[in-house]
Amino acid sequence: MYKWTMSVLIGIACVVGITVLFMTTKQEASAPALPDTPLNSQAAEAIYKQSCIACHGNDLEGKIGPNLQKIGGKYSDKQLYGIVQNGRGGMPAFKSTLKDEEIVNLAKWLAEKQ
Repeated sequence: MYKWTMSVLIGIACVVGITVLFMTTKQEASAPALPDTPLNSQAAEAIYKQSCIACHGNDLEGKIGPNLQKIGGKYSDKQLYGIVQNGRGGMPAFKSTLKDEEIVNLAKWLAEKQ
């Protein structure tokens, strides 16, 4: 009985491991590509003030939305681009309200916050 139970548990662990592996690979493959746009800090700050300040605060300290003061230590510019573009949790998507180059610029600016 012990051998049968251990075989079943090992089999389940293998199936779960393979499933997680394929889910992770699929997420990385579907991540949006980051267009090659140079960083313009002044323009990024202006976009932040226009679109983000209400939820993330004057100094990126967070209000309704999370603190962004060290967000670059948690997410890459590519990940931030995807979050701003598509939204996440309670955050709305900005792909229909901001130009793609504005989102790239904002993502690169936020990625520098470490």
